[in-house]
Amino acid sequence: MESHDMHKLYENLLKSIADPFFIISDEGTYLDTFGGTERSLYDDAHLLKGRNIHDFMAPDFADFFMSQVKRALDGSLLNVFEYQLETETVEGIPKNGPGGIQWFEARLYPLPDLYDGKRAVTALILNISERKHMQQRLRDLSYQDALTRVANRRYFFERLSEQLDLFMQDKSPLSVMILDIDHFKRINDTYGHFAGDQVMKELVDVVRRMIPKDAVLARFGGDEFIVSAEGLPLHEMTALAERLREQIHKHLFSFGDMSIPVTISIGVSTVTVFDTDTESIVSRADKALYQAKELGRNRVIRN
Repeated sequence: MESHDMHKLYENLLKSIADPFFIISDEGTYLDTFGGTERSLYDDAHLLKGRNIHDFMAPDFADFFMSQVKRALDGSLLNVFEYQLETETVEGIPKNGPGGIQWFEARLYPLPDLYDGKRAVTALILNISERKHMQQRLRDLSYQDALTRVANRRYFFERLSEQLDLFMQDKSPLSVMILDIDHFKRINDTYGHFAGDQVMKELVDVVRRMIPKDAVLARFGGDEFIVSAEGLPLHEMTALAERLREQIHKHLFSFGDMSIPVTISIGVSTVTVFDTDTESIVSRADKALYQAKELGRNRVIRN
């Protein structure tokens, strides 16, 4: 096959691939555009040929993308990075792709020779939105308690660590409560484990309604739940815990035609300037909870 025919073959192959493939000069002009035929993933970008990225992209994004082009050229290496793009903001191309905010991976590689007399990179663009969504779903599942659908212990300690860092900066109050269902084993033994599961789900619903919207609620383990709330000093968190205890005591828990009496014990603590880690504040709340149970349960103790 002659070189001219080989060149046409390669060009036709590039034009037919599902993912878009560009040649971009060092000043941001799209010297050539290929591929991008899969409309479920991409808008038709063939009209970008001959245009400069600053003409059809938002200034901040254009500057960011060209900094990546420069990095590939200066280092003479493959530059792979991810970015998020609102496709409706790209001007001058048919909006016949998936639309909305999409995630992309760019693979830039410097061409060894000048292209149309210019230094340039090849740019393969891959739509990775589905992969990003799957990663987020897996991350959410790794932070969620399967039964109650609240956060789990792992997520709670990560968030509490962030809250503690903020406290160190501005000394805004930060308090924690741990609550435990009194005699939960007795509930399981008397009414069955499915009834016990239902009690925990209903308890979570009550707690969610009563705590501040920005508070963090998590299942701490077994029948224990933990709450952290920024902006609440110890006396306010204690008052909230007392209201919660009373509400649970009055709430009609049921499973089928069975009514199940439920009470809770709560331990409360607050962050102090002497707390250097998350374990210390949680440990104090846990000790207060232990005291509440030792003193007869169905009560709030603060430490």
